[in-house]
Amino acid sequence: MMSALLLSLVLSGVTVTLPMEARAAGSEVELGEIASVTGDDGQLVARVSGLELGYAPSPGYSRLFRVSKIRELLAREMPGVPVVFAGQQAVRVRPEVAHVAAADIEGAARKQLADAFGATDARIQLRSTIPDVDVPIGTRPWQLRTRIESDTSASGLVSVPIEILVDGVAYRTVWTSWMVEVWRTQPVLARAVQAGERLAADMFELRPVLWNQGDEQPLDVARLVGSVAARNLAPGQTLAAIDVHRTYVVQAADGVFLRVRKGAIEARVPAVALEAGDVGDRIHVRALRLGSSDPKDAQDLTATVLAHDIVEIDLGA
Repeated sequence: MMSALLLSLVLSGVTVTLPMEARAAGSEVELGEIASVTGDDGQLVARVSGLELGYAPSPGYSRLFRVSKIRELLAREMPGVPVVFAGQQAVRVRPEVAHVAAADIEGAARKQLADAFGATDARIQLRSTIPDVDVPIGTRPWQLRTRIESDTSASGLVSVPIEILVDGVAYRTVWTSWMVEVWRTQPVLARAVQAGERLAADMFELRPVLWNQGDEQPLDVARLVGSVAARNLAPGQTLAAIDVHRTYVVQAADGVFLRVRKGAIEARVPAVALEAGDVGDRIHVRALRLGSSDPKDAQDLTATVLAHDIVEIDLGA
């Protein structure tokens, strides 16, 4: 009777045979990946094979898994399961690795930069060295994820981090650095202009201009014509409000009508200009809320100057 019981336990048990070395894929190591697990009960073999032993070593490193530790894990996770160990007393595990080429990382960064700057005329130059990277092989191919946190409206140094994902989880981030030149077609002076000289339309020509962070927003030709140069101005220069003395149709503290439009609906309320502006300029005004006569209901708004006594807010269709 006792012999039959022992025979039954042996037949229903599992044998785990450890080699001297093994390879593992993914971020976690399962017993069946690094050892031969055999037995008569297929379901029991599958359970023991799926025992998680812990994290997989990183590329370039290894981990040693000993029989004593594996036995402890089995006793804790699968108490009562008879397991016989054979082969080595420990197995050294190295990761299966995939190679991520520097060219792939650079290509992902370039595409992200092209998408970020869109229709802007931008010229980009790589400023950092990009390494090749080895990552563990996961259950699916590695992926690259990019994002840009720097300002993409002007020239300057732009950092593009490239995350390498293994099984959808960020394994490593490679930071790339780029010098970006942003060019905008702007009206510039075709010739030198002396201080006090009145500006005319034929003094300007359109030309690509390097746009740097902190540059003053240039005025368009329509807003420059008729103004007077505040100082000597060089050819090829873009002009901002600080460079000229402009004539304004609306002065600060002038009373104006604020016209609010939404599609075919239009309303007008009295307002006070808080700053000077020419036709087409956007200025701040103060007006009462519609339907109110209480001065406490005044609100500050931004409107476009249409004439000397009319400013407008267009809310669209």
